[in-house]
Amino acid sequence: MIDQQQFYPTPAALVKKAWATFRNREFVRVLEPSAGSGDLAVGPPHERGYDRYYYQGRPIPVDCIELDLSKHASLREQGFCVVGMDFLQFSGGAFYSHVVMNPPFARGAEHVLKAWDILWDGEIVAILNAETLRNPYTKERQLLARLIEAHGSVEFIEGAFSSTEAERKTEVEVALVYLRKQIRREDIVGSILDDMTRDATSGEALAGDDRQAQELCLPGSEIDNAVLMFKAAVQAMRESVLCEVRASHYASRIGHTLAVSRGDASEDTHPKEVKWVTEILYERYLALKDRAWNSILSSTKVSERLSRAVRNDVERQFEDVKQLEFSVANVYAFLLGLSENQGQIQMDMLCEVFDEITRYHTDNRVFYKGWKSNDKHRTAGIRIKTSRFVLPHHETENHAQSMKWDSMNLLADFDRAFAMLDGKRSPEVGLCDVFRTQFRALRDGARVSSRYFDVRYYPKVGTIHFFARDKKLVERLNLLVGRQRRWLPPEDVRVSDAFWLQYEKAEAFEKDVNVQITALAKSQGSGWEDPRRRLNDTEASVAQRAQAIIDQALDAVLEKQGIDVQGLLDTTTDALQLELLVA
Repeated sequence: MIDQQQFYPTPAALVKKAWATFRNREFVRVLEPSAGSGDLAVGPPHERGYDRYYYQGRPIPVDCIELDLSKHASLREQGFCVVGMDFLQFSGGAFYSHVVMNPPFARGAEHVLKAWDILWDGEIVAILNAETLRNPYTKERQLLARLIEAHGSVEFIEGAFSSTEAERKTEVEVALVYLRKQIRREDIVGSILDDMTRDATSGEALAGDDRQAQELCLPGSEIDNAVLMFKAAVQAMRESVLCEVRASHYASRIGHTLAVSRGDASEDTHPKEVKWVTEILYERYLALKDRAWNSILSSTKVSERLSRAVRNDVERQFEDVKQLEFSVANVYAFLLGLSENQGQIQMDMLCEVFDEITRYHTDNRVFYKGWKSNDKHRTAGIRIKTSRFVLPHHETENHAQSMKWDSMNLLADFDRAFAMLDGKRSPEVGLCDVFRTQFRALRDGARVSSRYFDVRYYPKVGTIHFFARDKKLVERLNLLVGRQRRWLPPEDVRVSDAFWLQYEKAEAFEKDVNVQITALAKSQGSGWEDPRRRLNDTEASVAQRAQAIIDQALDAVLEKQGIDVQGLLDTTTDALQLELLVA
């Protein structure tokens, strides 16, 4: 649980003072590990020639960690990367040049020690309760006091949180702690010359490394193994970067190549500095995180639960997701978010399949008079025909051995949706299966059966014809989407039997409705051959005119059948209308 009692937004004057405490003004990347609403991360607007957004002509990148998930969206809107939730579980700190923090006062020493531990080379400025240093009764406080004595300084400030600008006031005295962690060049370069006398690696040791790698591939927790692989890759990457630094160092001591000495070529033999190490570590770490998060998103257990549109939505959010540290806790949090939205994800998938069927081929759908919940929803509802529907735009070349990637993804969505309607995880024989294994027969005109559809494919015109083997599943799709779109009443609302009968007879009335649509469009001088094709027009006024013509056509047909349209939309049963409709 998040302790809001420990949340004290940093007042502006203290923010300015904290940032001014940094002595190295060359900001590579900054971490704010207890970001809250971003008050401290924003930094002072102008101070010593730099501001929050630019330093020496380039943006200052600031990453944030915040335990309260409700604050993440606001932090991202302010331009920060949110890289984690619990700082005490965070490990990726080697590429930060500066850490600025206002941690919970009760755990201030622990947070500063954590920052010192993960920082490779850089500065820390922390706002702590003064009692943390004045009363060092714990091992953590004692260790922090020794670190400050050896590597930094402290300034005590009274009234910092009691000023008029403080969002939450407290009379507590604060300590502004400064620490400088500096890597020595010999720590980067190492002592290779001395180590060469001990560089006798046995074959057994090498086999041991391979054995460990193999163990990671054994059955077990997929998430745990993915995180272990990621950590191994990060460690190897860091060692590789340090090796590059060492190689550069010793190459510079050797001298130039003959070509460079003659002026025929150029090379950079300048030794790599700490700043280069920090920047390259971050760049390569990001690439590894991208791979790691994508492996989770692309895993079968995740992808098989998501339709194309939902996957696209997640991929659009991927820039935010991949900023999070790749840890077991963060991966589970990501998957939990998908799980908690599973019901809506499934409904969205059904709507996507419904729209794919009804959007591009007008003969796939029929209209009925929608439920009267209010004026906004007094529009025509749409049903998929249960007899047959056709999907266009799936052409293949004469020499093709399979359907195109987009087409196969669409068929996979159909498999997921109709299996879900059938209460199953996947069909025994899916559309994807038959188009993979019997593609030649389908190209030759054969009618092939999957679990839910017989299909026929016409490659030259690019159409797939679907014949439902279980019409009840198509009806179930019509009902679920109809209620979601509010064309149909909720399950707990009773409407007239005549309403449901006109809904069920929509296919029988199709011919008459289409004749009326054509006649109305002509009489109103719309200039359209078929208003049904204008229902999804991107221009709202055009779509509304098309909807109005279809509504009028439905009214005319229902009136011809002896049905009082207004009465039909009421929530009472009209036996006379029902008898007239049946007759």
